[in-house]
Amino acid sequence: MTTTPRNPAAGHAVLGAMKPLLLAACTLLTLASAQGLPPVPYTKAPAVSAVGGLKACQVGETRYLLDRADQVRSLDYARLVPDNTLRVRQSYDRAGRLTGVQVQWTGFVGRLLDVRGAFDTRGRLVKETGFRREGITAPLRSYLRPLPKGLKC
Repeated sequence: MTTTPRNPAAGHAVLGAMKPLLLAACTLLTLASAQGLPPVPYTKAPAVSAVGGLKACQVGETRYLLDRADQVRSLDYARLVPDNTLRVRQSYDRAGRLTGVQVQWTGFVGRLLDVRGAFDTRGRLVKETGFRREGITAPLRSYLRPLPKGLKC
């Protein structure tokens, strides 16, 4: 008994010719099954939400937490770039005075800054704890953002 050698290219030619037909059939089946689904809402998430009894709102890249009296209690921002990340959180008391700051900064070489600072009622830095890589000497105040006047969420 003699067998003829199989031509593998002949099978690929048939599959190649069927690809457009298979693709069209799969697309039609997907569309047919999705017809009964409700439309997907593409609205933005609400700008204001509640976090632990505080109102949270986002203005640009800065997130604010406000108490019931619309006093800013916390301000967070981050700068994210491909080779480094800077995150800053500022805390305020009920009178609107800065009480603390946390700065975390990482780069392609690893952790550069991971520091917490505490401020007195006059706004003076009274305590700094954490890690500073050698050569990172900028004062904590240089990372602070000013509070906007009359912020409403």
